[in-house]
Amino acid sequence: MAVSPKVILVTMFEPANRAGELTFFRERLDLEKVELAGTGLDEVYVGCEGDILAVNTGVGSVNTAIAAMALGLCPEVDASASFWLITGIAGADPAAATLGSPVWTDWCVDGDFAFEIDAREIPNNWSTGILPLGAKEPFGKSDMSEGDLGRTYHTFEFNHELVKAAHDLTLGIDLVSADDQAARLAKYGSDSAAAHPPAVMRGDCLSAARYFHGERATVWARQWVKYWTGGKGNLVTCGMEDSGTLHAIGHLHGIGLANRDRVLLLRTVSNFTHPPPGECPTEHFNDENTFPAFDIALENGYRVATALLDSILENWEDYNSRH
Repeated sequence: MAVSPKVILVTMFEPANRAGELTFFRERLDLEKVELAGTGLDEVYVGCEGDILAVNTGVGSVNTAIAAMALGLCPEVDASASFWLITGIAGADPAAATLGSPVWTDWCVDGDFAFEIDAREIPNNWSTGILPLGAKEPFGKSDMSEGDLGRTYHTFEFNHELVKAAHDLTLGIDLVSADDQAARLAKYGSDSAAAHPPAVMRGDCLSAARYFHGERATVWARQWVKYWTGGKGNLVTCGMEDSGTLHAIGHLHGIGLANRDRVLLLRTVSNFTHPPPGECPTEHFNDENTFPAFDIALENGYRVATALLDSILENWEDYNSRH
């Protein structure tokens, strides 16, 4: 099989006992499972006469990096002109977004490359025990945060013109609300974004394989995104895989096998990064509270992503010439 997809769809999380990030695309777009020899990938699908290639990578940045590299290096796949759409569920800062909101990403910041001191041993005047590599104090100056070195390891800037086009195209799409979560959402306060209806948004993503939860951790994440983007980024979502996918696409770009300016990241909010005021974070590590809007996030993410997919396929010449 030889294929030159116009869109490569990347998902990560596909539970064994329920629908996952790829399920709606696979079922509703009639994607057909295929084998790509020599890649080791077992969840690859093709549809629309080869115009869409979808891959489910598995959870974690290591898995996504391996999968994206295997796909890009496969001689059966020409991804040099493809648009990459990475889509999945997300945690979100409740001050920035609510459950069910699909968020197009302008900046993705890696949250794993860091120094860390156990929280029980950090100095009393420090806000966190997680420091930028090379720094002597929280958010202190580091050679790793400057120039190409910082961008290589920590920060991924998307094509803002393409992000705007995707956002503007999908802004008016009808979304499902988490009505069953109304009482919990109200606990965040009427001024919080969590209390508002879901909406298609633009915002920035922290990518960390370490699943964190809590108000102090969220404050750290906000500051981490600000630090690595030079104050340009604002934390909205968190995912566990995107830095791996983006590192791999960056390498493929360097050898002419992908175009990093044709990459989009859409994360849809299934949970929050900290509980409502007064609730203990440990109470949220269970099936009911970990992903309270999982199904809603899948549905809204699918609606928004397919609107863009349809637009690219129907207007390929325009997208291909402008981006």
